[in-house]
Parts: sequence; C-alpha cells; structure tokens
Amino acid sequence: MDICIERAVDFIIVSGDLFDSNIPDMALANAAVKKIREVTKKGIPFYVVYGSHDFSPTQTSIVDLIESAGLFSKVTKGKMVDGKLQLEFQVDERTGAKLCGISGRRRANEKEYYNILDRVSLEREEGFKIFVMHGAVSEYKPKYAAESESIPLSSLPKSFSYYAGGHIHEKLLSKEYGYSLAYPGTPFGADYRDLETTAKGQERGFFIVNFTSKVEKIEFVPVSICGYELIECDANGRTAVEVQEDLLKLAEKDDRLGDRLILLRVSGEMSGGKTSEIDFQRIRRTLRENGALEVLLNYQRLTSKEYSAVRVAGMGEEVHRIEERLFKENIGTVRVSNPKLKGDSGVRISRDLLAALKQAKKENETKGSHETRIISAAVDTLGLKEALSE
Repeated sequence: MDICIERAVDFIIVSGDLFDSNIPDMALANAAVKKIREVTKKGIPFYVVYGSHDFSPTQTSIVDLIESAGLFSKVTKGKMVDGKLQLEFQVDERTGAKLCGISGRRRANEKEYYNILDRVSLEREEGFKIFVMHGAVSEYKPKYAAESESIPLSSLPKSFSYYAGGHIHEKLLSKEYGYSLAYPGTPFGADYRDLETTAKGQERGFFIVNFTSKVEKIEFVPVSICGYELIECDANGRTAVEVQEDLLKLAEKDDRLGDRLILLRVSGEMSGGKTSEIDFQRIRRTLRENGALEVLLNYQRLTSKEYSAVRVAGMGEEVHRIEERLFKENIGTVRVSNPKLKGDSGVRISRDLLAALKQAKKENETKGSHETRIISAAVDTLGLKEALSE
C-alpha cells in the first residue's frame, strides 16, 4: 500500500482473501483497517470481492464491515433476471474504468454463479472493463493445485480488457486469448508451502497496470516482507536423541537467523526412538531467543523405524493425499441417499469438511470465535446455507 501511494495509483483491486478468515484476529484487522484508511485518505479507492477464506455464507464478514465504514467497494452487485445473474458495473470516477466480478467461495462453489451468469449483457458493454474474480481457471492451474476445483476459461465473460484474479498463490500472467488474465499470487504466504517456495527464491508481489482505452503495460512489483532462512534436517538413520542434538546445534546463535523467518523442515526415518521424544517447542524457543522473527516447523515426513510396522501405508505422501486416498477407499462403505455424498463428489466434500474441522485456534482468538469460524466453514462445505436461512 505504501508503494501504491508512492506511485500515485488511481485505485486498488483486492481479488479476495485479504484476510485468512471472515472473522480474523481483531488486532490484525485493526492494523489493516488503519492502513487502508490511510490509503483512501489519499484519494485511492479499493474495489474488492470476497475470497474463499474471507467469505461467509451465514454471517457478516470483515469485508462487509470495512465496506460499511466506506473504505471498500464490493464489485459483486447484481440481480436475477429470467433465471440469469446480471452483474452491475461499478464505474471508477477518476478513470472511467468499469468493474464487476464474482466472489470466491469454499470448494469453488462460485461455479454456480458462472453457470447462470448473463455473459451477453457484460460483453455488450463498451469501454475499459475489468472483471474481478477469485478462483482457479482450469487451463492455468499450477501443479500444486492440480486436483483442486476450478472453472473453465469459457465460463468467463469475453471482451474484458483485464481479468484480476485471486486464489492462485503463484504469479501468473497470460495474454494468450487477446486479453490479460493476471494472478499476482500471495504477496506473503498463507501456509508453510508458500513460505518455503519464497525462501527458495520465488518472487512475491503485485501488479501495477497502466491503461488508457486498453492495457498499455503490466508491471510486476516485488514485495519483500522479511528475510527467510530454510533449514532442512535429515533424520535418516539417526536416533531421536541425535536428531534433537542436531536441531539444537542448528538453533545456536547465528548471524543468518537475525530478524528472519525460519522455516525448519525435519524429515526421514529415524533408527530409534519416538518422534514425540524430540522437543520441538524447545527448538522453536531457542531459535526465537537467538533472534528469529518467527519459526515454522514441518516434520510431517518424520517417522521412526521402530514404529514402521504400525504406520499408515504411504507415510511419505503429503497428509492431504493420505486423507483423500483413505476417503476413496471407504466412501463406498457408507450408505447415503444424497448423490453429492457419493463417489468423487463425496470424497471432495469429506476432505474439505475434515479440513474445515481441523482449523487451529488462532492466537488471541476466543473459544466462541474459533467455534463460530469452524461451524461457518463446515456449513459452507456441506452447502447448508439455504437450509439454515429457511
């Protein structure tokens, strides 16, 4: 946002997931709102859609609160006409750009909106048009999201000059079909995978677009939030005691740790001892005491030969792949009448519901807020919004 002020941009588009939750930590939300207000006081408006994280099917989202305060303008307004969704354009006063869009929802349920979207009326509109969206496009899904839900490119309305995309965590810019489809990716990171790819050199940032009656230039502006240090520890053939000693040595004071985000990955099959015998909290605490900004641990691929006989087959897989495989193996043993709960659809819903129920309690989050957030995610996953509203 500081860069946007310095560059005197005309407006800012947030294509969803400004926050990781529809009711985020209030201290973080307060800091964000103060910064957003600083930008709007400079005469720079924000145009937004919900993301799959900050969308709520049953209650007001933080995005709604910020819009009510006059700091955001949602570009998702529309009405149903003869069974079709007619979106309304919002015109930016300074530039004359016309914006509209579709919010993201969990499990790519926004596909329902694209199925009933009146594309003809949107395509007839003249002028410089921007379509704001939150969701993966099937033809451009990155490898890490290969199995995730998406919408085909043909579902998007044509004849827009720029498509401002959110949801994909990697930078993507395509002009293959004569118009600009742009995903800047996450400017920081939503999970360990994001942060590890950043530590390995993936550039993070956002796009600044220059336009007249058409897009003239799209510039990717790198943003460096902090320093990163990726530390990898190979536990193969070592005991739990030896791995603990190795990690403590790695955590000793070192210039490379100062004011950096430390990503510590421990993997391999130990020759003896239990994984629980390694005091990871002590390792984390030691790294922090020696200057690390924060420490994120990943030891999902750490196991012990001593207990290999009882481990889950395929422990080398990512956890979500193991869960999906188990659901596929057992989905047919459950008797259900709803066809959505059978086969591949049932597997997806089961996987997403498990992910919703596993959401950890955030720092400073009350028990009630945590439960509300989980219930909201579960209701959306099961498609119960309409039933609850009735």
